[in-house]
Amino acid sequence: MPVRYDSGMAGGFAFPINTPQRQFQIFEDFVGAQNLASETVTVTAATSGTIAKDISVHGGAVLLDAGATTTSQGVNVQFNDGIILDEAGDLFFECRVRFATTAGTSTLTDEMFIGLAESDTAVIASDAMVDKAFLGFSSCTLGNPITTDGFLQLAGNISSSGTGTGVGASHIKIDTAANSGVGVDDFVRLGIVVRNGEAQAFVNGEKVGAKLSNLPTSTAVVPTFVCQADGVRGKYIVDYFMVSSGRSSTAL
Repeated sequence: MPVRYDSGMAGGFAFPINTPQRQFQIFEDFVGAQNLASETVTVTAATSGTIAKDISVHGGAVLLDAGATTTSQGVNVQFNDGIILDEAGDLFFECRVRFATTAGTSTLTDEMFIGLAESDTAVIASDAMVDKAFLGFSSCTLGNPITTDGFLQLAGNISSSGTGTGVGASHIKIDTAANSGVGVDDFVRLGIVVRNGEAQAFVNGEKVGAKLSNLPTSTAVVPTFVCQADGVRGKYIVDYFMVSSGRSSTAL
């Protein structure tokens, strides 16, 4: 089967937008002065976690740091711009990230999330996703979704259903030896495209795994980043993230 690269991932999503009556975008490149403890960002530290500008990365970035090795300590970050997937229609999400502060030395843990989630101050607890709406990349090894250490997985959940599921074929190995340093030696672009009620994962513009249809409905989700420890002090660097979405004709 042929592989889709960037043109297949972004598809008809224009950037920057030229039809604001039909489409909206959220784009954060972390360039310039920001106060990540306030403004339109909700930061919740689980005892020790932080998010801060990382000036070592050219062009702007932030470092999420669990701050300790104690399991479930870390930081939960949500940008307060809501999206209701079943009203938005098509959607494109992308984040450029590295699970290492020093290239080649992994700081990935099994309590991390990157994507869209319902507002909550504890999106991950005890190595499992909260029973609320979400769509994104999870590293949890317990509960819903279930993954394996060293992997990320595209996963979705319907609010309050307790039936969160993931797509095993969408597992993404974060490992220097096994996968050419994806996400550890180098930054990796994690992407999600939602069309016709189904989500497809992309890694560095390349389609991976099967589609996921268990998506949140009638619930606002926001850009969400969680970095917590599991005996290892979790850290990751976010270079940028963006969301491009159809604008509902009915939602206010």
